[in-house]
Amino acid sequence: MSAEPATPRPASARAREFRRILAEMLKIDRVRGGLVVAADGLVITASLPRGVAGEPLAALAATLGRELEVGADRLKRTPFHTALFSADDGTVFLGSSPVGFVVVLGDREVNVGLVQWALRKALATLEGAWGPQSQIPATPEDI
Repeated sequence: MSAEPATPRPASARAREFRRILAEMLKIDRVRGGLVVAADGLVITASLPRGVAGEPLAALAATLGRELEVGADRLKRTPFHTALFSADDGTVFLGSSPVGFVVVLGDREVNVGLVQWALRKALATLEGAWGPQSQIPATPEDI
């Protein structure tokens, strides 16, 4: 009997895609970190600044994301896609995808429009890979 060659696991390809998407977000000036979180709050991949705990942030992101999804439905609004939370020391961007949520942490001076554009592109990429394809904005002005 000869052993058949192992076929690449789709999970590893998906893991690489999650890391690639997050790496693209981290290239933006003033972005300090980010993570991809499953709908249940499980961290899929993360790159966070020192001192930022991933699991509590993932749990918070999943909770906020689910509340925004339920709230939009309850209020008969269009589905939640992205949200922005700002404070004196920085900005948190949250995006909904077929796999869960994408979180981006920016400092106070982050270019909000550029991050929103990159986040929409990332979400469209995830949607294209795991759900129905949507329009990927070509430039930040197209969002």
